[in-house]
Amino acid sequence: MRLKHAAALATAVIIVIGFVMISPIFFYGQNQADARQKVMLCFSVMEPNGSAEWCRSLSLILNKYDLAATVFIAGKVAEQYPQTVTCFNERIDIGSQTFSGVNLTSILDYSLRLQEIQKGKSAVENAGHICSKVFRAPYGDTDEDIYSLLYRSNITADFSYENQYNVYHIDKFIKIESQTYESTYYSPEFFNSLSEEAVPIIITFEETCSTSSIDYFLSTLEKTKFDFVNASELTGYELTIRQEQNV
Repeated sequence: MRLKHAAALATAVIIVIGFVMISPIFFYGQNQADARQKVMLCFSVMEPNGSAEWCRSLSLILNKYDLAATVFIAGKVAEQYPQTVTCFNERIDIGSQTFSGVNLTSILDYSLRLQEIQKGKSAVENAGHICSKVFRAPYGDTDEDIYSLLYRSNITADFSYENQYNVYHIDKFIKIESQTYESTYYSPEFFNSLSEEAVPIIITFEETCSTSSIDYFLSTLEKTKFDFVNASELTGYELTIRQEQNV
């Protein structure tokens, strides 16, 4: 009798263990079926002229379509026009891209490159009363010093590249694959017809794009097909920390 009970108990344990082992795969498949393609809209503001109006119009467009996004602003723009930072809502991450918008690889002196990054970051933070930890190099140009420069500037996410972004994790920057498309060369129909990618998609818009063309572009994307995220949501780290302002 005891032997029968023991056998039944053993069988039950095996069934439970089997279910526990299989169920993660089952639920993972469900999550995969429900998942939408992650897309980060990425906007760049490099020059002061017309930047305040451009950012205000962009903010209204993003609000209209209720979209998360990430906006990278040069320090000289933020310093001259703080509203380029403050006009965006909390779903918009704000990053820096040096102070003057200069190509970092054209600066031979390491300390001057570090100053360019840190000054740009400080200008953006001071303009918006925020702590910003996300960066994009002007023109996407970096060299082997970039990780050291960003670490010393308290920047933890870098979106300077076409096929990856980098996140600081456990004492080093980790490369994560992504696919970047410049909106100038691709229509909304291209993305609507695109098969689901295994990696996140980043769509970039330069300030030379008119806000009316951006409005049309975003209105034409099939919203139900994509999960629009900002840099914080994409990386899992809080990259724009907004502070309470004293009244």
